[in-house]
Amino acid sequence: MKHGLDLRRARETAVLVRMQVTREQLCAADRALRAGSIRRPATRDARNPRALTVTNVAHALYDAPRVTLLGSIVLASLMLGPKRVVPLVVRTGLTSWVSRNVRALVGRN
Repeated sequence: MKHGLDLRRARETAVLVRMQVTREQLCAADRALRAGSIRRPATRDARNPRALTVTNVAHALYDAPRVTLLGSIVLASLMLGPKRVVPLVVRTGLTSWVSRNVRALVGRN
C-alpha cells in the first residue's frame, strides 16, 4: 500500500517540476519581450495566422489543389457556360488520370 502512495507522490512531484520549469520559461520569455529583445509582430495579421488576407488565401489554395481546381471549374462554368467547360474538364482530367497511372505503373517496375 505504501509503495502505491510513494509512486503517486513521485508522479505528482514530476508533474509539479515540469509545471515550474514551464512557468519559468514563460516568465523569461515575457521578460525578454518586455525588454525588447524579442521583436513583436508588426500588424494584427501577423499575430493571427488565420486572418483572411490575400496571402493566407493564396497559401490555403496552394495547400489544397483539388479545391482550387474545383473552384476554377465552377468559375469557368459560370463565365463560359457548362457546355464549353465540361468537354475541356473531361478531356484534361482524363489525360491527367491516364498519365498519372502510367507514371505510377512505370515507377513500380
